[in-house]
Amino acid sequence: MKKIFFYAAAALTLAACTSDDFVGSNDGPKGMEKGVISFNSRNAATTRNDYTGSDAATKLENNFVVMGMKSDGTIANTDAPVFDHYNVNWVTNTANTTTSNTADWEYVAQTKHAHTGAAAQSIKYWDYAKSQYDFIAYSKGSATAVYDAAAYVAGTNVLYTKITPATMTTSAYTVKGRAADLAKVYIADLITVYRDGAAANDAAGDYQKEVEIKFRSLSAKVRVALYETVPGYSIQGSSVKFYTDASTKDDSGESHLYTTGSDVFNEEGTYTVYYPTTGYASSPNGTSPNTDYNKAHISFAAETSGTAKVKGFGTLDLTNKGADEEVAEAAGKLYLGRTSNTATYAGENTTANPNYYTVVIPNETGAVLNLKVDYTLISTDGSGEVINVTGATAQVPKVYGVWKSGYAYTYIFKISQNTNGVTNPSAGPAGLYPITFDAVVTETEDGIQETITTVSTPSITTYAKGKVVTANDEYTTGSNIYVMVDGATLSTTNAKLFTVTLDPNAAQTINEASVANAIANGIYDSSAKTYTVKDANGKDMVVTESDLLSIVTEIAATDAPDGNAITVNAAKFTGAAGIYAFEYTNGTSKYYKIIKVVAAP
Repeated sequence: MKKIFFYAAAALTLAACTSDDFVGSNDGPKGMEKGVISFNSRNAATTRNDYTGSDAATKLENNFVVMGMKSDGTIANTDAPVFDHYNVNWVTNTANTTTSNTADWEYVAQTKHAHTGAAAQSIKYWDYAKSQYDFIAYSKGSATAVYDAAAYVAGTNVLYTKITPATMTTSAYTVKGRAADLAKVYIADLITVYRDGAAANDAAGDYQKEVEIKFRSLSAKVRVALYETVPGYSIQGSSVKFYTDASTKDDSGESHLYTTGSDVFNEEGTYTVYYPTTGYASSPNGTSPNTDYNKAHISFAAETSGTAKVKGFGTLDLTNKGADEEVAEAAGKLYLGRTSNTATYAGENTTANPNYYTVVIPNETGAVLNLKVDYTLISTDGSGEVINVTGATAQVPKVYGVWKSGYAYTYIFKISQNTNGVTNPSAGPAGLYPITFDAVVTETEDGIQETITTVSTPSITTYAKGKVVTANDEYTTGSNIYVMVDGATLSTTNAKLFTVTLDPNAAQTINEASVANAIANGIYDSSAKTYTVKDANGKDMVVTESDLLSIVTEIAATDAPDGNAITVNAAKFTGAAGIYAFEYTNGTSKYYKIIKVVAAP
């Protein structure tokens, strides 16, 4: 006999049954009367590794809750629910001991859930008179769950409301708690199972298969890293001190990002889980897929006592730094990394906390993320000369401060000679100013004149889909690279892109200041659209105007982390391998950012 089965593995699916039994007369073979529904699950880690079987069960604390409905194409829940808050429990080595259990997940005769309206949990069969089944599921994981508001105690448990399919597009259910408890909870996308031929492009149908529900953590993960590209200097990691707001420095070495205005890091509140787009995943002809179909969304209402303006990510991990020390750099000083893929991360890289990620409560509205640091530059010429830089700041735009459940976010901050920190907090201007020399000849003596070149930069953020900056320095060919300037509206008149080349054995390097100098002082060839500077070694730096840059109003769905387009004001380009310079003009001031593109592996 075919029953309804469940399967859990931090993901839930319907597994194939061997019987040909059906319930109902519509499209069901004559003489066949029953088909059992069973479940399986899978647990999807943020790192994209899926846990199955007992590993998934462990993540879910051996239990998930399911609401299941059947209908003729709309989830109006006009019929009585098939599964009204059924507890589905994992029991090792029990698969196939009952017809409702094919993967060690059992729902028949299990303890009733507090929200169920059923008198008992009984076996369920596929009804071929209905065209589809829909399943909503969650797991409390290792959190302690309560189902009555009077029993909720912040920091002790989480509070669930009933699942209401009738309002699933706006509010299927809610879960309330503190950050540490909500991080233990798992949610799932809506699972829709169609009868044979009931949905476009689904002629085979999925009745009589295990219902596999794929769970993901309600939490998100965030990590923070720094690297530096200041010519002639290194940054000793222990000298980096983070601020907890615009004026308060934390000398402990703990890394921080902070918010301003109304933006906050949520610490306690209520999540509403809803499914705004339901249905089949493509148009009838299969040419217009909608990646948002049946996806679980969450909104968050914060408790006043559960919000924070600052988030800590641990101290910088300097244990593996120093192996790439520059010439004359003192051994064992543990300097910051020098490229995006060797950046120095905050936090721990352990089995319990892998890859430096910190668990956070998702925030689908986003927040502007602020960084402010002090640090010490140490000359790499062996002289021991140091420069203390105070109050260097950067801002991550709000569109990149959106944290969604099940996603991992990496924020890498680049410290260059374009820093907006100061070397004299009481009287100094912002920025690093290179010292240059010129010889002046008089009748009686030689004299030396010191001049300075002003370098000042707003925060410029670059983005491309995928792990490109952590695996490469910085982006790979084929990537659509988006550039945003903090507080600026970009246009074709104030944003430009250049390619930069440098002869081997040159006395200079390619950086923001050298490109600015080439454009300001180089020889311009109007036909080739190039600026050329020849250095003391007779080597050329050539900066060439590029026509690759365009202004866009959104990050395309195919480039967004979650497959949904993001509204932005940004510049965009896709380039071959090489070094590019982005230029932003504001009045008489010009600001630059170097962007490296390497061949895709």
